[in-house]
Amino acid sequence: MAQIAAEFQDKRRIIFTSRDRSFVNVRETRGDGPIGFSSGELLLMALGNCSLGTLLKHELFEDISPSKVTATLESTSETNPSRMSAVNIDIELEVGEESLQGREDTLERIADNCPIGNTLRFTPEIAVTVKLNSRKTTPVS
Repeated sequence: MAQIAAEFQDKRRIIFTSRDRSFVNVRETRGDGPIGFSSGELLLMALGNCSLGTLLKHELFEDISPSKVTATLESTSETNPSRMSAVNIDIELEVGEESLQGREDTLERIADNCPIGNTLRFTPEIAVTVKLNSRKTTPVS
């Protein structure tokens, strides 16, 4: 189970914390565009992290160390409701090992079976609860 705390600060940044580690995402735009990452970019990062991790931790890579691994993730969007309608993941591997030659279909199935991909593929139950706390100010006498 994953647990993330997210705190919105100063109307411009969100601090995400998990396992005593933090990541700051700035939600601000300057003249040349956004400073931080959009929610869609963060989702694609999570999917890329999961896909590459699942692939490279597979037993096929037990004795193989790729010299280079890259992934490019692209999404297309729709409105009403606003969402990603498709995601493409292109993974490139450089390996000196001949045993993987011709096994692209197997490697694709392995990478495609990551938990984040499975979550996106099957509609998860999402429950949102909002607790509103009012800060009462006491008049100064």
